Amino acid sequence: MFKRAAKISFWILIISGWIILSGFVTNYYDELTLENIEINFINDNSQKFITKSEVNSMLLLMGIVNNVSLKKEIQLASIEKKLLNHSAIRNAQVYFNNNGGLKVDITKRTPIARFVSSVFEKNFYMDLRGFLMPISKTYVSRVPIFSGEINFPERLDLNILDSLHRTPIFQEIYKMSKLINNDTFLKSQIVQIHINNNSYFELIPRIGNQRILFGSSENMENKFKKIKLFYTNGPNPKDLNKYDTLNILYENQIICSKRN
Repeated sequence: MFKRAAKISFWILIISGWIILSGFVTNYYDELTLENIEINFINDNSQKFITKSEVNSMLLLMGIVNNVSLKKEIQLASIEKKLLNHSAIRNAQVYFNNNGGLKVDITKRTPIARFVSSVFEKNFYMDLRGFLMPISKTYVSRVPIFSGEINFPERLDLNILDSLHRTPIFQEIYKMSKLINNDTFLKSQIVQIHINNNSYFELIPRIGNQRILFGSSENMENKFKKIKLFYTNGPNPKDLNKYDTLNILYENQIICSKRN
């Protein structure tokens, strides 16, 4: 009987202590104010569509400043939602540390291609997942530029993969962009890709004043290998401008045309 009473008393003390401690922690948390804000770009891709100073400005507009109450004035889910409204942010996680600090972890979107058009509303970037993202007034990313016959619908929702993304030409552009961006040489050498009305690709190199007749997207990997072969093992760089056309349409052939 005595052992049972002692056991019950023990658990009463434990539960009472936990309740008292929880009260102290709750009161402490209620009174805790924001001491600092730490912004981190996760696996930073070095793109400047969004900067830490811009994130700070966004937080300031939300009223997130030093000495505000952590519990009463900071709503983490609301902050994350507003940050995700920025076109350059793919993911945002906002949380408190143990010292009254707010941590903001942001994953930026990575552009892999840019579409240019004479119609301003049809100028976009395409990111690594195939989503479109708007151009920036303050920053230009060095990615392959696509121009020519690209038919965008009148209305575009940049936050979904709609019918545009399922079209063959868009899938071809997406694949080509990834191939170029994943190859250091191609990324530095291929500046622009123009799409003709027959859906043939024509490439413009950075070094050498010639057109590269790429043709259709068929055998895309092999065609890029031929381009690399020409520029790395072909003519001396000083002689590149003697050629006006590089034709790689045909299998196992590189046809060069000299200027008149």
